[in-house]
Amino acid sequence: MSVSNMRRREFLKGIGGGVLGMSLAGAQLSGAPEKTSNAPNILWIIAEDMSPDLGCYGNKVVTTPNIDRLAARGVKFNSVFTTAPACSPSRTALGTGVYQTTLGAYHMRYSKALMPVLSKPVKVLPELMRENGYYTGNIKKIGGTGTGKDDWQFKAPGKSWDTSSWSELVKHQPFYAQINSKQSHRKFASSKGISKERIEIPPYYPDHPVTRNDWAGYFASVNQFDRQVGAILKRLEADHLDKNTIVCVFSDHGRPMIRGKNWLYDSGTRIPLIIYYPENVKKPDGHQVGKENSALLSVIDLVAETVLMAGGAIPDWMQGRSFLQKDSVPRKYIHTAVDRIGNIDSCSRAVRTDRFKYIRNFKTPGSINECTTAYRRANHPIYHLLNIMGGKNLLTSVQAQLLRPLAAEELYDLKKDPYETVNLIGNKEFEAVHKELKEQLAKWIESSKDKGLAKDSDAIVEHFKAYGAKTRKLKAKSIRMMRASVEKHFK
Repeated sequence: MSVSNMRRREFLKGIGGGVLGMSLAGAQLSGAPEKTSNAPNILWIIAEDMSPDLGCYGNKVVTTPNIDRLAARGVKFNSVFTTAPACSPSRTALGTGVYQTTLGAYHMRYSKALMPVLSKPVKVLPELMRENGYYTGNIKKIGGTGTGKDDWQFKAPGKSWDTSSWSELVKHQPFYAQINSKQSHRKFASSKGISKERIEIPPYYPDHPVTRNDWAGYFASVNQFDRQVGAILKRLEADHLDKNTIVCVFSDHGRPMIRGKNWLYDSGTRIPLIIYYPENVKKPDGHQVGKENSALLSVIDLVAETVLMAGGAIPDWMQGRSFLQKDSVPRKYIHTAVDRIGNIDSCSRAVRTDRFKYIRNFKTPGSINECTTAYRRANHPIYHLLNIMGGKNLLTSVQAQLLRPLAAEELYDLKKDPYETVNLIGNKEFEAVHKELKEQLAKWIESSKDKGLAKDSDAIVEHFKAYGAKTRKLKAKSIRMMRASVEKHFK
C-alpha cells in the first residue's frame, strides 16, 4: 500500500463518524471552532509576481521577519518552479495539479467565450478537498490583503469555493483556504526605507538610478507582503488555529521585471516556498524542521502534496507528485511553458535540470524588450531605459542582448551562469547536454499531451489582435508619460 493510501486510511479512521457524517462541503459548527479530529487545517498564502527575494533566501535588502521565522520553524524549499511565468496560466495549473498546456488553457488572456471548459476527469483542488471532508475558502479582506483571485483560464463546472469569508471559514473544521496578496504586483509601494545602493542589479539591466528605483519599489512591496503574512499568522493565533493549521507561503511566478515575468528564465519561473507544520500536526518524513530542501519541485507538486495533507489520494490524472512522503520520487527535470501573453504571440517551452536549462522558442516574435505588452510599457521604466540607452550605445553586450532578436534555441549552464546570459547552443563542449535536453523536452511535449503547439483558431488570433489594439489605445498616454519620466535622466 502506498504512503498516500495509508495516510487516507489513517485519516478516515481518525475522524471516524464525526466527519464522515458531514456533507462534503463540511458541517457548520456553532460557537468557537472545535477540533473534531486530527485532520489539520491547510492554508495557502500566495504572493503575486515574487521571486525568492526574501531574507531567508539570502536577500540582505528586504526586511521579512515574519516569513523568515516561519521558514526557521518549517522547511524552506530552494528549487521550486511554476509551470508558467505569468499569473493566469500558472494559476490554471495551480488550481488543478495539471499543466496548463495539457488542459488546453495556456494563453493569457482568453475571452470568456473562448475560454475552454475543464475537461473530465480533472477537478479543481477545492472540489478535491471537499471530497476529503474539507470546507474551502478563497478568503478576502484579512490581514490587510485577500483578493479572492483564482484567474483560472478555464470554465470550472459547478461550485469552486465554499466561502470568501474568514469568519465563516473558521466555523468549519477542517478547512482548506488560500489568501492571495497582490502586494508585490505592480504598481509598487513607496521605496522609502530601502537601501538602493545595496541592491544587486542583474547584469542584463543597466545599473542606473531608474533601475535601482524600480527594484527598490519592488523590494518595499515584498516587505509589505511580509507584514501581511505576519498579520494573517497573528489572526490564526487569535482564533486558536495556529497549532492545527499547516501554512504554505509561495508565489504564483517570478518577479515583475523585463526578462522576469512572461519569460522562462529562472527570474520568471523560480519562486519561494515555505511549508510550516505546527506542533499538533504529525509531520511527514520529508518535513524536517528548520532544514532546507533543494530538490527540484514544480508548483503542481504542491497541489498533489496538499491532497495528501488532507488524507486523500493523488488522482491518476494529476501530473503533480508528492515530495514529502517516504515513497516520494524526486524530479530530474522541470518543465515550463509560455504562450500568448496578451497581444504577444509567443510559444516557448523549457526543460531544466539542477544544472542546465534548455529553452525552445517555437515562435520568435522579436527581442525580449520588444515582446512587451502595452500594460508593461506603461508600468515598466526599465523597458524605456533599455530602448533609450540602446539608442545611445550605452548598453553592455549582455544588456544589449535584450534588444536583439530572440534565438530559436537557448542553453544555459546554471552553475556557472546563474543569470542565464551565455547561450551555449553551438558550443561543442555542450552538444551532448543539448541533445539530451532537446530530446527530453520533445518526450514531455508528447507525454503531457501539450496542446499549445497546435495552430490557433482564427477566433483566437482575432481576439488577441483586438486585445492588443484595445490595450495599446488605453495605455497610450501612460506609455508616453513613463517614457518621458525616464528621458528626464538624459537631458
